[in-house]
Amino acid sequence: MKHPNMSEDIKNNLNKLTEKEYLYFSIMWAKYGVLYLTSKPGVAKSSIGLSISDKLGFNYIDLRLSMIDETDIGLYPNVTETTIDGNKIKYLDHIVPRWAIESNLRPTIIHFEELNRTSQQVRNAALQLLLDRRIGMDFKFNDNVLMMSSGNLGDEDQTDVEEFDSALNNRLIHVDHSLSLDEWLNDFAIKNCHKIITSFLKSYPEHFYKNPDSNMKAFATPRTWTMLSEYIIRNYGEDSKVDEFLPIMKKISPCYVGSSAYRFIQYCEELIKICINDIINNYDGVSEELSKFNRDKSSELMQSLREINISTLNKNQLNNIKKFFKTLNDDEVVAYLLFILDEYKDDEIMILSDFLLEFEDLLYIVKTKNTYKNNYN
Repeated sequence: MKHPNMSEDIKNNLNKLTEKEYLYFSIMWAKYGVLYLTSKPGVAKSSIGLSISDKLGFNYIDLRLSMIDETDIGLYPNVTETTIDGNKIKYLDHIVPRWAIESNLRPTIIHFEELNRTSQQVRNAALQLLLDRRIGMDFKFNDNVLMMSSGNLGDEDQTDVEEFDSALNNRLIHVDHSLSLDEWLNDFAIKNCHKIITSFLKSYPEHFYKNPDSNMKAFATPRTWTMLSEYIIRNYGEDSKVDEFLPIMKKISPCYVGSSAYRFIQYCEELIKICINDIINNYDGVSEELSKFNRDKSSELMQSLREINISTLNKNQLNNIKKFFKTLNDDEVVAYLLFILDEYKDDEIMILSDFLLEFEDLLYIVKTKNTYKNNYN
């Protein structure tokens, strides 16, 4: 698209947006009609607005309409005096809230959340602002101020909402917002969430979103998994291990993700059950359980293996490691073999010659070390 009247700074950042973010941005940029996202609770309606803002360098203002009154969005009355034909005349106008003034200072996205869950007065005030792009007679929003709105589904997601009439619906651009696990992982979670959360959801995607349970007020959504991740990261650290926080998880995870917590706890317990020594000493005994885990668990085990000098292991133990390696992706095995060539002494590598020759095809691709060339060419 050509995007007339768009600054070069914004144009240059458009390629940072995902396909869905670009769609939402283009609707907002048109400034005719109001983007209105509806979805179940906790499915990143506000997060996608914030993501668009961050990628384009916009300010982001989030107005939770169910938590404010009409005076917060520009319906606080103010008596103003003017002179017409020599006569002083008083008229009623509205006081402009601070957030509106600040939005005109730089490119901004204003998100009116929970449009169908607020009082009629607040909704009417918000809609007038969204449609007219002004407050009162004197204040107008600049062209670089974009607006979006969102709401919940009602009976489908067990929320109390107000239905809009046909005239209002015709002024809204209705988009059914959704968020797949892959979108959440790739666009947000892999960089921002604790690896135990992403690892669990990759293995059990059915727990990514669970409809509210009548027996529990908490339930699993992208939002509540992110909240649980923040709890772990802020209290135990970004690289914390499962055994550090598992005891408290048993107590608090149901408060975040409801009934999904029980499978999550079980998954955490399973991770602790198998360690690298189990693989070294009893691979056949743990292989079936190990097959249930994804790459994150394999990476954790490979990291633990780096802390063991395998040149001291016996033949049976090395055979168990070979069996384990055959279940991994080539890049994981190659990374470990290069670690050996980098870190082990020549005599230790010589001891492992038979072991290394089992992976000669992989090593041939990446062999750059003189030690390997001298011993295996």
